[in-house]
Amino acid sequence: MTVRTHRIPLSDVLRSLEVRNAVGSTTVDADPAAEEVVVEVQALNSTAEELIDRLDLIVTRAHLRLAAPDRRLLRAPAFALSVTVPPGTDVTVTGSSATGTLRGRLGAATLTSSSGDLDVEHCTSLQARSASGDVRAGRVDGPADVGNASGDVRIADAGGPVQLRTASGDLLVGTAATDVTARTASGDVRIETATSGTVRLTTVSGDATVGVAPGLRIWLDVQTVSGRLRSELAEDAPDAGGAQLSVTLQSVSGDLRLRRAAGQPAAPPSAG
Repeated sequence: MTVRTHRIPLSDVLRSLEVRNAVGSTTVDADPAAEEVVVEVQALNSTAEELIDRLDLIVTRAHLRLAAPDRRLLRAPAFALSVTVPPGTDVTVTGSSATGTLRGRLGAATLTSSSGDLDVEHCTSLQARSASGDVRAGRVDGPADVGNASGDVRIADAGGPVQLRTASGDLLVGTAATDVTARTASGDVRIETATSGTVRLTTVSGDATVGVAPGLRIWLDVQTVSGRLRSELAEDAPDAGGAQLSVTLQSVSGDLRLRRAAGQPAAPPSAG
């Protein structure tokens, strides 16, 4: 299939990138050695072959916008778009069934997809919306807000407040530095390590699990209709000078569990 490459000199600091690609894949790489923005466009079907030279590429002093040609007659063109940008660039990716992959350390990430999976390695903040695709993130330095209908959501390391919503998918946060609010109907919700702040987990039939870092002072509110509560924290001795963790667990029939997080120190209490 045909491939087109566009090279854009970095005469000014690129602050933001916007990509619209309905079908196929979108990949954004943050390269610390980048001296230019490289855009590679590959046609993935015959319809895309016919439209590959109609890529909408608009460059301003600090912003780059890419838009792949959309539906033609009854068949949608499918493109693989790859963009190399400097680290710290804010990225907005919009697609239908196209997958979205962000690699390297990027700025604010805003992702929208109907059914394509979304993967982010490292960003300063994350906002993602998907109907049925999965959303996965490695490190999010600041706030993360993710909502979808039936896909799973996974954030490995959250440095800021987290809000997660899904109807039937599972929700997972590895390490949470501060507040987490997560809500699902039939999926499971799990926080591997909560180190401070407020954790609110709500589920109807799924299970909810919170791993608590050692030394925290815990305030607990549990509400369930027919689910069971299991706690491994009964014999823990909280540190009087440790941070406070507020945990609210709500379910209809799902089980609720509090456990000890292995090897993760609690966050220090904030000054004042």
